[in-house]
Parts: sequence; C-alpha cells; structure tokens
Amino acid sequence: MSILNFEDRTPRTLQGMYDYLVDISKTDDLGIFGLGVNPKYAVMEMDFVQKVYFHEQLSHPYVQRIFSFDVGTALDILVLRKICIEIGNCLVTDERQVLGAIHYKNTDKKHCHYMINYVGMRGNLYRQGHSVIFFKERANMVLERYGLSPVVYYGLEAKTLTG
Repeated sequence: MSILNFEDRTPRTLQGMYDYLVDISKTDDLGIFGLGVNPKYAVMEMDFVQKVYFHEQLSHPYVQRIFSFDVGTALDILVLRKICIEIGNCLVTDERQVLGAIHYKNTDKKHCHYMINYVGMRGNLYRQGHSVIFFKERANMVLERYGLSPVVYYGLEAKTLTG
C-alpha cells in the first residue's frame, strides 16, 4: 500500500532539511525537483520569500509531506519522478514553493519528501484549508493513472470510503 504522511513539526532548520533531502547516499539530481523553486537554490529562494513577507522568525519555516511507494516498487527513476511531481502538485492548492526529493538509492522503500515553504509567494502563511482525505484522494487519482496501489485512509482501503 502507498502511504502519505503529514509531518508538520520537524526539528530541522530549512537548511538542515535541505541537506537531509539531497543526501547523495539517498538520491541524485534525477530524484530532486522543484515546484516554484530552483532545486539548487531552494533554501535561498524560500528564505527570501519568508523575509519579504514575514518579518518574524518562523519556528517551523516549512511543512513536510512524505509519499511512500509500495515496498519493492520497481519503476525507473524518471517514472518515479513524474509521479512524485504530480503528487507534489496535488499537495499544494496555491502558489507555494516545494522542494521534492525522491529517496530511492539503496532501499526497497522508495519515498519522496516534500519540503513546502510555510510562506506563500503572495505572503500568505500556510494553512492546509483542506482535510487530509482531500489530499489523499488527489494523490490517489495520480496513482490510479499509473496502476499503483492507492494511499489508504485510516488503515482502510481507499475504495471503502469513496465507493
């Protein structure tokens, strides 16, 4: 089964999380992408947006989402990347900056971390505004197109809740 986790409170700084996400023992350039941000300059660009619009120090400058493929998923990194980008687009409903990193090296538990800027490109602070189920349903639409198992809701099969 696929899993979509919502991690709102992580102990790492923006730079610390970036360093973890782009660790060369876990991923490489093919596994790293940006939505509204250049992956190589993600920390600088996200920090800039935060400084322009939000002048107080943020205790959590980003939110993290983690999408995990089924154990043993054997897809090419370019296909994984395409799926992860599509799911990343499902996780934001505004002009938010997102850095994605697929951890696929040396593991049979391929997963993608999404570091989402807490401050939007128009200065709005992150507010989910939708239920977790809303985001899981959007992710499941992507997974269905690729013939992959859906994200489950509360331990139940997705189809149980949606019909």
